[in-house]
Amino acid sequence: MSITILKPGISSSIQDLGRWGHQQFGIPISGAMDELAARLANILCGNDEHESVIEITLHGTEIMFNEAACISLTGSGSIIYLNDIEIQYNRLIKLDASSILKFKPAPSGCRSYLAIQGGLDVKKEMDSTSTFAPSGIGGINGQNLKMGDIISLSRKKSLHKKADEINITKNGFAVSTWIGVDLKEQQHNGIIRINICTGPEWDLFNEQFRSKFLNSEYSISLMANRMGIQLEGPRLELTEKKEMVSTPVTKGIIQVTNEGLPIILMADAQTTGGYPRIARVCSADLSQLAQCRPSDRLIFLNISENESLQKMRKMKEILKSIEIGLVN
Repeated sequence: MSITILKPGISSSIQDLGRWGHQQFGIPISGAMDELAARLANILCGNDEHESVIEITLHGTEIMFNEAACISLTGSGSIIYLNDIEIQYNRLIKLDASSILKFKPAPSGCRSYLAIQGGLDVKKEMDSTSTFAPSGIGGINGQNLKMGDIISLSRKKSLHKKADEINITKNGFAVSTWIGVDLKEQQHNGIIRINICTGPEWDLFNEQFRSKFLNSEYSISLMANRMGIQLEGPRLELTEKKEMVSTPVTKGIIQVTNEGLPIILMADAQTTGGYPRIARVCSADLSQLAQCRPSDRLIFLNISENESLQKMRKMKEILKSIEIGLVN
């Protein structure tokens, strides 16, 4: 059983939930940018949440299924066609061999996730299949997917039997009547609200710049990728100019560059950095950021560490309730 990458699109890669426990050696966590969408895709397929998925950035990707399969698609950023018929996110889809999946431009969103029932048969490196192309680690030969790549499928047993309730139609596929919940939060007047907790160097900025950070609108710059998202907007300055010692950083940390602009570290971020860490994005809101594209606008809301934990716990409870509902 396998799939063939006909076109890789803007960027497609194999990811799971990350390469944890190797940061002391300078190895980034990597993993799915939108962790919640990746988890949901696997749950809808009856896979373990940690199973590998394909992360598709924006559009242009085309994939052929060499065998019949059950799949799910989550996230956003594309209008998706299966055998040239538009399909929706957050459903279980049963398809015939030779079916072709195409991702075309959409007005919003950034990343889609494809899970296949049973999972992908991809070798792990340092306990993860996640692709980190700069170091040639994970995925297929350590690189993002390219035209002609063939990915073998695993035959792991599904955790639910919902696929048995779907019968393929004359179009070569069928879609579940039920739908998984959309985990994306609504925008307010076109502005995305991102919850943050104060960072280790928060107090190195005076009240004027802390207030500016929390009360200003920022936009996503063109300098946005899996390593980090640089923002455009009001510039921030330290109360006292000083040389910063390189310190540990991880995804979600918001650093302020020498030019005074915030940059949010994402999945492929380096493990140490020398810029002041003004804040940290709430873990649950990293999925919101993963679906942003250049020019999207956002504001920051300061919450407590406990509120941040509760927000992520609530998201995981929603996912668990979906999983339980599919099994029973």
